[in-house]
Amino acid sequence: MKKIFAILLAVALVVSFAVVAAPVSAADYYYAELVANITAPANGIDVMGGAEFTVTANVTNNGTGYAQDVKATIGISGNATLKSITGNVATKSVATQLPAVNGTGQVSWVLVCTGAGTVDITVTPLGIEPNTLNPIAAGYLHADTVSVEQEKVLEVTIVAPADLSVFNVTDEFDVTANVKNIYSQSATDVKLTLSIDRYATLKAGAATRTVGTLSSGVTSTNYTWTLQCTSDGFSRITVTPAGKVDAATVPTAALTADTVTVSQGVFDVANVTLVEGWNLISLPLIPLDSSINAVLAGIVNDVKSVWYWSGRWYSFVPGGPSDLTSMRDGKAYWINMKAAQNLTLAGREMPEGAQLPPTYDVVVGWNMIGFKSTATDVPAEDYLVGTEYVRIYGYKNGAWFFIAGPPYTDYMEPGLGYWVAFTEPGTIYP
Repeated sequence: MKKIFAILLAVALVVSFAVVAAPVSAADYYYAELVANITAPANGIDVMGGAEFTVTANVTNNGTGYAQDVKATIGISGNATLKSITGNVATKSVATQLPAVNGTGQVSWVLVCTGAGTVDITVTPLGIEPNTLNPIAAGYLHADTVSVEQEKVLEVTIVAPADLSVFNVTDEFDVTANVKNIYSQSATDVKLTLSIDRYATLKAGAATRTVGTLSSGVTSTNYTWTLQCTSDGFSRITVTPAGKVDAATVPTAALTADTVTVSQGVFDVANVTLVEGWNLISLPLIPLDSSINAVLAGIVNDVKSVWYWSGRWYSFVPGGPSDLTSMRDGKAYWINMKAAQNLTLAGREMPEGAQLPPTYDVVVGWNMIGFKSTATDVPAEDYLVGTEYVRIYGYKNGAWFFIAGPPYTDYMEPGLGYWVAFTEPGTIYP
């Protein structure tokens, strides 16, 4: 009897161990696995700069369990952005619940080209895991990426005059330009328009010239305008193309204008070096034209904003609402740059004719002070003589510096601006 009991116990233990050690079947665990597939646009396709295009993607659940709250997020690297329309957000819902084993949903976005070059577009899926109700792990999420090539259409070249050519006031000179179709299709209704920012005028004829149809890869004949100088200073002359492809107007982002700057008459020139990011600057000369658009004309495309303090902040944003309309000598300005640039200023060391030399009033407290001089050997105490000040700070290449004193013998630097604290109102006589 004992022998039979022992045999039965041994069998029971073996069976028990076998049950415990048996592997879990894959069917006993359900998981979601999401795969994105961009169906449009095709990888490597050409898109006209400035045009709209639609990105469409499928999201498929290749797992054995359903996926909850499935979404897809688009990432854009390059000169394109989401079109500003209701619901056109980066992350969109694909499905509240996506079935297992090839359950598929679709989502789309509308993009707008903003320039030229390669744009990489990535769609990444997201969702909730069916067992744990936690977000699906990264290893079970598979993104997809395509690249599109944005192409320019019309490109202008100003043949003459050369950039920074010099003329006398009242001189006449010719501007000659052509345009090339660099797109893969013909362009129709092509035109060229000449514009001048100041100090010169069109002598005769129309500013816009008709070119007509340009086949792919073809450069037009030269077109010429005659201008006349009207005053001392820099004139910036731009020739801008326009046209159509397949009866649709070519977007601005697919057009490349050309600009040259000419020097007219006699005046002084000063250069102010600007780094990317924030700069605290001033004008070393009395500008010929103190309007902010004139002062910044050569660099405005790289300007984010300009700020000036006088009891409150005044600001200028290119193309946006602004209450800072001029930049004058004797004042300092914060200027935030997208990229490093060189500001070239046309002006005079001192006014000519029936004008007094400049003076700059200051108030009690902090003042944004400019250094109106091109000299490199002027101590701060000489420039500020006659005023009551206690602190002088400057900012250069992304860093603050302090002019210690008294005596305040450190030299002030042409083109830099300063924060100066005054204990009494006064006047600076540069």
